[in-house]
Amino acid sequence: MERYDGVEIVGAGLVGLSLARELAQSGIEVTVYDGKRRVSDGAAKASGIFSATGLERIGVPYRSSMVNTLSGATLHAGKETLRIKAKAVQAYVVDRGLLAEAAMREAERAGAKIVLNNRLDRNRLLQGAGSGKIIVGADGAVSTVASAFGFPDIREYILTYKAEYDVKRIEDKHMVGLYFDNKIAHRFFGWTVPYSDSRVEVGIGISDRAKITSLMAFKRFVASGGITELEDGGKMANGYASLIPLTSRRKTVIGNVALVGDAAGQVKATTGGGIIFGVSCAKLLAHQIKRTMEGKGRLEEYDAMWRKRYGIDLKMHAVVHRYYATMDSGTLGLFMKMSKLFGSEQFFSKYGDMDRPSLMLKRFFLRGLAK
Repeated sequence: MERYDGVEIVGAGLVGLSLARELAQSGIEVTVYDGKRRVSDGAAKASGIFSATGLERIGVPYRSSMVNTLSGATLHAGKETLRIKAKAVQAYVVDRGLLAEAAMREAERAGAKIVLNNRLDRNRLLQGAGSGKIIVGADGAVSTVASAFGFPDIREYILTYKAEYDVKRIEDKHMVGLYFDNKIAHRFFGWTVPYSDSRVEVGIGISDRAKITSLMAFKRFVASGGITELEDGGKMANGYASLIPLTSRRKTVIGNVALVGDAAGQVKATTGGGIIFGVSCAKLLAHQIKRTMEGKGRLEEYDAMWRKRYGIDLKMHAVVHRYYATMDSGTLGLFMKMSKLFGSEQFFSKYGDMDRPSLMLKRFFLRGLAK
């Protein structure tokens, strides 16, 4: 069995830094490379919503990066709305840049080496893979590592555009707004995320199969007049475009090279959120790398491990996505109207789980049987 003398991680995002921390804590020599000058660069491109339970699983101090708390969401489709609000806090809005900096400090404190402003090209990656190192791609949706080593393609992406607005009034700063209209948000949705009483994030996602850009879709969304927070006007502060994988790669290990996080497509198809699943899979990868370096296992086992642990939940997210992605707003509005009659608002308020729908259903049945 081949022996390895260290790990090189490409990508100093939350997933890559979390993996580095886990490995360093196990005494493994690990170096993280990224072309960014600071780990916080580009962090504002992605929304900073994290489930309350998910943030605890990341293992990074997050309190200083918190911006707001969320307790529910209002879904809009056609003329219908579905309001789901829990009594307790369900999610946090955080400053992604501050959270990334905290993750870097934790990784360095554990003994990991972080090399910024250093983008590894194809030749350097191939050289590293042949020099007794394990290579990990944690370098996002358009992964250089995946391309260099011939991993299967991601079949569909979501193109997003988001901006922050200063507004006069937000009705409830603890509620997210979700807007479903396939004519504007092709195969995805628009959203509003309150940061405070007077600042809100407005965003939209569309499939890369759409024949327009995310910025064009964003302008149509804002001009539609249906965004509650912008009814009294608002001043746009900034704007960012980004790319999210909608499907997982069919293979995430080739030889001594592995992928994790967005690079692997370990993302919720319902929302595009990937940090919680990505970090969870990074912990599994760290465990398997340690076993591999000790001669007790093979790196390729990681692929089956993360699919066994989280595959059902990711598939459930994909099923829900396919359901709403093919509906027009009128049909989806009718579905929402019918679901309210059957108590869906109360069900999701009580049993909802942003990350793991399988656990949500398990809790529902166990508590239901216990009554």
